[in-house]
Amino acid sequence: MNDCDLTVDDGVRIHYLDAGSGEPALIFVHGWCSNADHFENQYAHFASDHRVLGIDRRGHGRSDVPDSGYSAERHAHDLAAILDHEGIATAVIIGHAGGCPSVLRFAADHPDRCRGLVLLDTRISASGDLRGADSASPLAQMVEAIADDDTFRTIYRGFVAPGRADLAESLVLDAQRVPRPVAQQDLASIAVDTVALARQVQCPVLWLTAEPADQETLGEVFTSIEFHHVTDSGHFVQLEVPHQVNAAIEDFLEGTN
Repeated sequence: MNDCDLTVDDGVRIHYLDAGSGEPALIFVHGWCSNADHFENQYAHFASDHRVLGIDRRGHGRSDVPDSGYSAERHAHDLAAILDHEGIATAVIIGHAGGCPSVLRFAADHPDRCRGLVLLDTRISASGDLRGADSASPLAQMVEAIADDDTFRTIYRGFVAPGRADLAESLVLDAQRVPRPVAQQDLASIAVDTVALARQVQCPVLWLTAEPADQETLGEVFTSIEFHHVTDSGHFVQLEVPHQVNAAIEDFLEGTN
């Protein structure tokens, strides 16, 4: 993978990885307190036949860490800037978890540039309530709770299936490199109305999860969606069961050609 950087219009430097060649290009967007390296198994698998890019979203990985700008809209804008810079007209966008609101925002804003979306172990919901710790909203409570180091580590370890302690600790160490105010702002950004964004998505969607999906509800929101349920995995499906994830993406790509 080649290390690349682009300074976008607000002066923030975004780091990304680039390798391979071939259509369609595959763009990987990590989740909350994650980074582009967490798709290493996908890069190795797909770069022989596809151009692959992995984005370190602002505040994460090797990108700059501004004080603000952690919204789905801003992340989507950064993604568009990178595709423009690299001359990529259309692509399949693959997002994990908390990175998916920005992927949906990009697809809503640039329908002509999305050949497909792969959404890994995420969820969609109406606008969240972020009035603070006194709110009944679990998201608002979580944003407040992660200010505590022990709580933050416990939450992040819980994203990995039991029996993968080494992976869990590695992910916790990576997550702790994200400054806590950034982690809180980025977590709060998922309160955007992703149901409304999903209704605007025109391209085919692969919804891949570690738990069975609510196919009936999701089928009423997305225009074109297919489902895949992986087994023996926690939340980080791309690292825990990469062979299952890669095979599902391959099948999806065949259907989008």
